[in-house]
Amino acid sequence: MKSETKHSFSRSTFLRGALGIAVAGVGLAGATRLSAFDTAASAAGADRRPPIAPSRSAGGEPDWAGLQGKLRGRVLTPADPRYADAKQVFNTRFEDLTPTAVVQVADAEDVATAFGFAADNDMQVAARAGGHSYAGLSTATGTLIIDVRGIRGVTADAGQAVVAPGHTLYEVYQELDRSGQSLPTGMCPSVGVAGLTLGGGYGSDARAHGLTCDRLTAATLVLPDGTITDVSAANRPDLFWALRGGGPLFGIVTSMTFDTIPALTKDVVRLTFSGDDAGSVINGWQQWLRDAPREQWADVSVDANGEGGLHCWMQLVCPEGTADTVTAALLDAIDVAPIATDPRTLTHLDTVLYLAGGTADQPRAAFTNGSDIVSALTPDTVGRIVDAVTRFSSVGGTGWVQLNTLDGAVRDKSSAATAYPWRNHAAMVEWGAYEPIPHSAALDYLADAHAALTPESVGAYVNYLEPGDPVSRYYGTNHTRFAALRNRVDPDSRIHTVLNA
Repeated sequence: MKSETKHSFSRSTFLRGALGIAVAGVGLAGATRLSAFDTAASAAGADRRPPIAPSRSAGGEPDWAGLQGKLRGRVLTPADPRYADAKQVFNTRFEDLTPTAVVQVADAEDVATAFGFAADNDMQVAARAGGHSYAGLSTATGTLIIDVRGIRGVTADAGQAVVAPGHTLYEVYQELDRSGQSLPTGMCPSVGVAGLTLGGGYGSDARAHGLTCDRLTAATLVLPDGTITDVSAANRPDLFWALRGGGPLFGIVTSMTFDTIPALTKDVVRLTFSGDDAGSVINGWQQWLRDAPREQWADVSVDANGEGGLHCWMQLVCPEGTADTVTAALLDAIDVAPIATDPRTLTHLDTVLYLAGGTADQPRAAFTNGSDIVSALTPDTVGRIVDAVTRFSSVGGTGWVQLNTLDGAVRDKSSAATAYPWRNHAAMVEWGAYEPIPHSAALDYLADAHAALTPESVGAYVNYLEPGDPVSRYYGTNHTRFAALRNRVDPDSRIHTVLNA
């Protein structure tokens, strides 16, 4: 996301952008070929489990050399000089964690082998693709990391795309753009496509096309017991339900098939307002959304300046050639004059970069984030949101809050249709603070913000999860079904999580 100063980008701006979605010749140069197990067209739904030999040495210690001998990929233990880089995730708060090893897999069979090794050695497993989990879900001391970034390949034809889990969103955008296609995803181009999809996937195309997981039509999944299975509405519909918003708690995906959307040139408008008008801006934005066509989208951000004051700004995305009329309608609803208005017409890929703050490669950093889902944004609720950010600003905080609407195509599915449950709610409210704000101060901010919204908050978004929360906070009325399936698929809790049961 762009900074407050036109044509310049601050470090915190780049960090905001980091958070915060028959083949026609499309594929990444040098990409690892998807194995036969990893394509959506494989085996008509027949489950398969590669033979897994015992994986302990005679002395009872993990037989790392034996594991390496079974893999196409590689095993990196702390003794390997490449381990330090291999264990890194985006959030530097988790820099000191020490996984037992990192297994850089090459295909689905490698994933199954790694799961078997973990079971033999009583290890928990964490999957890593983009490594952007807010709570460091893809790393933990003592876990076996299964890194899928070596499973690569993007193909597209006839309105569908088959995507391997090793790609960032920007890599997927680039490949699909060649055939004029795209996916509705999040706004951070360096996030991994797999983790984003499994948790839901929300961005500027959500009002028109729904969540990323809503476009998922099939996947290849490796279960914790080493079974490799094809998942769709017709085959293992229970797992297909879970993969669309359930997060990474059911296994590791090695291939995903999506229905694509057109990659279009857009008008993008940045509007900046006085922080004193933040409440009016949010209330007016809500009023505008009631009548705005689905192809029009906007979010609202309110930033604490650390001196008791606020900055307020919006990003508006609409069809090419409509910026003037859409902006006028939005400002009429807000009834507050902006300090600045910056309209642009951008290609699809340029729109992606602009919304991310101007780059596809944000620097690693320390940050703390959380979220609330609210059923309604009444003026009273809006006032308490603004007050929470103001309180943090008054004690030197430079945190922020961003509001994203949950209307339009997000509501086309029922709350029970997928594991993602927030289909009949007003907004997702995302709270955050970045370095140099200490983690402890950021946690205080989140606690105060959550308390302020206690009467209205019904839960939170799993891609913005907070360690120690109950699992039920992220799945609403779907929690009972979610928990039962999870217990059946992973009875030994092999897959690592930072949530409580």
